[in-house]
Amino acid sequence: MSVALSQPRDPGFTVPAVETRRRARASRAYLVVSTLLAPVVVPAGPGQTAVLDVVNLFAILAFAYFVVFPGRQTLRVPLLAPTVLVAIGSLIACAWAPSMSLAALALAQDAYLFAWFVVLVNLLHTRRDLRLVRVAWVWTAVLVSLGALAQLLFATGGSLGTLLGSRGVRPASTLYNPNMLADYLMMSVFVALSLAAEIRRLPLLLSLGIMGIALLATKSNGGMIAFAAGAMTWCAVAVATGPPRRHGRVLATAAIVVSLVGLFGWLNLEWGMGDGALQALKEHTFVGRMEHSSQSRLRIWDQLERTYARSPLGIGPGNSGEFTLSIAERERPDSYRSKEAHSDYLAYAIERGPLGVAGLLILTVTVFLHVLGYWRSARQHGGRPSPRTAWWTTAMAAALAASTVHSTVIEKLHFRHFWLFLALVCGSSLMASERAVSSAREAA
Repeated sequence: MSVALSQPRDPGFTVPAVETRRRARASRAYLVVSTLLAPVVVPAGPGQTAVLDVVNLFAILAFAYFVVFPGRQTLRVPLLAPTVLVAIGSLIACAWAPSMSLAALALAQDAYLFAWFVVLVNLLHTRRDLRLVRVAWVWTAVLVSLGALAQLLFATGGSLGTLLGSRGVRPASTLYNPNMLADYLMMSVFVALSLAAEIRRLPLLLSLGIMGIALLATKSNGGMIAFAAGAMTWCAVAVATGPPRRHGRVLATAAIVVSLVGLFGWLNLEWGMGDGALQALKEHTFVGRMEHSSQSRLRIWDQLERTYARSPLGIGPGNSGEFTLSIAERERPDSYRSKEAHSDYLAYAIERGPLGVAGLLILTVTVFLHVLGYWRSARQHGGRPSPRTAWWTTAMAAALAASTVHSTVIEKLHFRHFWLFLALVCGSSLMASERAVSSAREAA
């Protein structure tokens, strides 16, 4: 679901080549700077804002003034329909909001992030732009990972012994919290894998190793489960988009792995083989936190479901943590205030009502359709697309699958790196579609 808005232009108007090159350099510079600063959310502002967002707001206004209003290019606005649906549901839910100031802040964040997303999509013109942003993303993720590991080493006196422990420091680096860092690194791994056919193997492996260690340091169970879902999606899509000779090898490897896991599970159930190792894994690693985290979230969700029964059209954006609980229902040891939903789907259903969650689900499906559209456009004129196209298709599908799973246990729709990735996906799809149309016209 994309919308293209255009304005009439003087037919005699032409843009000088020098100005076009200057504009292209400025666009690429902004794309790189945006990528570098996307995970930098400290110092933090109210809600999920950062001080740098104020500076970025001027860039968005400049884009509107110099590009949109003069009509210098057709404005592409993907994901407009589901975003409007979410906005309508949010506005209706504001009638029952305990805090209008929080609702207004959430709506302002929605508008700001979508406007920034539109700017990024319209600045992505070529495959060179796309590659530049992905390379900048990987370098930034490596620096953020090193920052997280430095925080861990500083707190533990230079030891990585607590890296897999159930307790200990959970670094956040330049992001709000460890779970947000895990979400960023999870996506970063797939962005790095998308460059497998474009950069040398040694730098790629080093960057993946650094990001992987930092991801483990977050001790984020939700991030790990989401990453596993993304990895399985990556394998499936890699087989589908790769050469036929890859299919047999991947399927054979998958069959062996599944057989070994099934054998171990059967031995464990029948004779208790490996009970000691599993118990040690649960007690001495962050896997043991999963049960406690699940119980905590279930209590939060149970309370919010009762709240939703009283306000089926929503309680207002950003208001899930604004209710006062009784002593028996208290979720915090030092406060009677409720906690946030810790799930995008539940948060949208409770805060923004049925229209809001419907818009979120449509948006999610639409983004996956953009990935499919990118691959179909690349194959439109016969022949198998290049390895670069296949790797990027695989990475987009895997990162989106991981993100979709992670949204069940985290609220991430106000994360800047999430909207940056959506811009890369939608921008890639629109570029591929435009190239396919141009090729068809030339062939005709």
